[in-house]
Amino acid sequence: MNILITGATGFIGRHLVQRLQQDQHTITVLSRNSSKASELLNVPALEWDYATQDVPAEALHGCQIIINLMGENLGEGRWAKARKHEIYASRILSTRKLVAAAPDSLQAFVCGSAIGIYPGTGDDLYDESYAVPEQLSFMQTICHDWEQEAARIESKGVRRVSIRTGVVLGHGGMLKKLLPVFKLGLGGPVGNGQQWLPWIHLEDIVSVYCNAALDTRYRGPVNAVSPHPVRYREFATAFGNVLHRPAFFPTPAFILKLALGEAAALALNSYHIAPKRLLGEYGFQFKFDHLPAALADLFNHH
Repeated sequence: MNILITGATGFIGRHLVQRLQQDQHTITVLSRNSSKASELLNVPALEWDYATQDVPAEALHGCQIIINLMGENLGEGRWAKARKHEIYASRILSTRKLVAAAPDSLQAFVCGSAIGIYPGTGDDLYDESYAVPEQLSFMQTICHDWEQEAARIESKGVRRVSIRTGVVLGHGGMLKKLLPVFKLGLGGPVGNGQQWLPWIHLEDIVSVYCNAALDTRYRGPVNAVSPHPVRYREFATAFGNVLHRPAFFPTPAFILKLALGEAAALALNSYHIAPKRLLGEYGFQFKFDHLPAALADLFNHH
């Protein structure tokens, strides 16, 4: 397939490009720094600044699938007003422009989203049937508007999937930021440690994106989280175990905020999410469905 990917140099993107290349697909990426992107990923890259430019026409020629992973990293920097605008616009505006530019050859549009669309409180278990309310938090607003923009492509008869991603476990992302905290033996649970942490192993999220792109059954919102979420206390214990560090000191929220910046909200909130459609409708096979095995895979053989 001819696949166009944005945000390909990111944590998920790099691994997704690799997997799709192994499967002999033809990949083109759009990036604000095309020479860096093509060097890093070893695929053709075209320059695109979503804020000021239209999607380059040559990127869309014969394009069958668009995978839109673009978006300013939630975990970088403080969420000042300007930063919030960037976090929002980098997702909404880039999606809007890609949808507007979609060629007739396009069969599927796979777009990022996040579990931030859910309320993030308490023990209630949420799945894709959740109806997003009118009054929304900042995270909910981003995710809701992002999915709405992506859904507009359906009026062109193109299949659309929005991947509601949880906390991705791999070498990078949240674990990279938490590593120093845990290595100091400070990585205990936050507060009472009862918050739910919706995690997914990097290999599994890459598989979800591949399937969403290529399997025509996939459409609409899809929760990409392990079927066995854990409470933060369990996560802290399991992560401490693989690093051979104790994790029984409660981590003050401020240490977590230092390590994660504003994305600490994702660790301090409680997201109890089920991958209902992956398991029920699509029969998705998780390679890592339990946390200890996922962490052991990442840390034990390095």
